[in-house]
Amino acid sequence: MIEQNESIERLNPDGNTKASKVAKLYDVSLKTLIRWADAGKFPQPHKPNGYNNYFRNSDLLKYNERFTENETA
Repeated sequence: MIEQNESIERLNPDGNTKASKVAKLYDVSLKTLIRWADAGKFPQPHKPNGYNNYFRNSDLLKYNERFTENETA
């Protein structure tokens, strides 16, 4: 489903990452990423500046951890 990039693990857990960059990290389109979030399959974005979608790095790291655990099970 998702090809993950090692860069995800290097995200600062206290920061945010712009949705377009997250899409590149997961090698999917921005539309796909938002569709997954809307379907509950991916963390929800937020708009800290009221305009652009960002993802909380802590949510991405938790998601990445769960995904990795499921891949090895």
